[in-house]
Amino acid sequence: MNYKEIEKMPMFFIVGRGRSGTTLLQTILDANPNVIIPLESRLIIHLKKKYFQITNWNKNIINEFVEDLYKEREFCRSWHIDKETLRQKIDSFPKDQLSYQTLCKIIYLSYPSPFDKQQTLIIGDKKPLYSIFIPDIIEVFPDAKFIHIIRDYRDNIVSNRKVFSRKNVALLAYAWKHFNMKIEKEKEKRRNAFYTIKYEDLATFPEKFAIEICNFLEIKFYPQMLDFHKKVKERYNQYKVKEIKDLHPNMMNPVNTSQIAKWKKELSYSEVEVAEFIAGDYAKRYGYDPTVNNRKFRNPISSLAGLIRYKMDNLVIKTYYKLPFFVRSIIRNFSDKFYVWFGYTNYYNRLDFMLKSKK
Repeated sequence: MNYKEIEKMPMFFIVGRGRSGTTLLQTILDANPNVIIPLESRLIIHLKKKYFQITNWNKNIINEFVEDLYKEREFCRSWHIDKETLRQKIDSFPKDQLSYQTLCKIIYLSYPSPFDKQQTLIIGDKKPLYSIFIPDIIEVFPDAKFIHIIRDYRDNIVSNRKVFSRKNVALLAYAWKHFNMKIEKEKEKRRNAFYTIKYEDLATFPEKFAIEICNFLEIKFYPQMLDFHKKVKERYNQYKVKEIKDLHPNMMNPVNTSQIAKWKKELSYSEVEVAEFIAGDYAKRYGYDPTVNNRKFRNPISSLAGLIRYKMDNLVIKTYYKLPFFVRSIIRNFSDKFYVWFGYTNYYNRLDFMLKSKK
């Protein structure tokens, strides 16, 4: 593929609160022979502050760019792209025509998907964190399309509590609400660039909505997209990928409705009460009706701590990616040492270390 073809290749992004079916949708689409959509990485915002404005790319800058890319933990853990091969591929393109946008596309196109590919017509990305960085994504890829997937906030809370360390229902309810509010805010500006789907609809009628999504992306639907689980299971059996087993075990099964309405058995009445107090009114726009009518006075009090913690999370993440790259490198190095010396990590990189330790 030549430089001009890569430069013109369209991009799309799957956004939504984590544990809303983003990985299911990513895998279905990656099973399309005309789509490349890698596993999660923060590479766009990881590198953007340092490299987005560069116009005079040369060998030294490219070498530094590649080295900085491989400091991104998710990329190193999941993408399995050989560093020297990637460097040589980038070197094969005319340096005076390179841009940050095109370099990102070259990286995506280097991803060794487990699914068979024909001609790649579109590049995708799935990273729930990008839901709060959509303006940054649009700055890099002005013509990008977005698939917004949303899930019942109560089931989303159940799934997040199982996988991640945070158990506070109020915190998780606020996170669900604010992630989707941020997406809706951007959707108001570029309605034609967004397609919204409910997880429950995709799980119940997978072929119908997979066809709709393909039409939105202007690509062909292939029935084998819904057989993705066979390849995922094969990959797990071959490599024992812990990330599949620990985070997405349901991906080794056909699309099913087993994860819908689990909250009815797994959340207590008081937890449902708190979640619905925080997110219930907003969730009605998506058809998720609250079930608790009695909203006790204690709910504003019990939810306040969750709101404060969510605001702190958002501030930390936003501030971190505004820092100069060398400052973030220092923070990452200290984080690595604390984990090696004391087994200590914090919420913001716990998953990275958890999966790293299970390789």
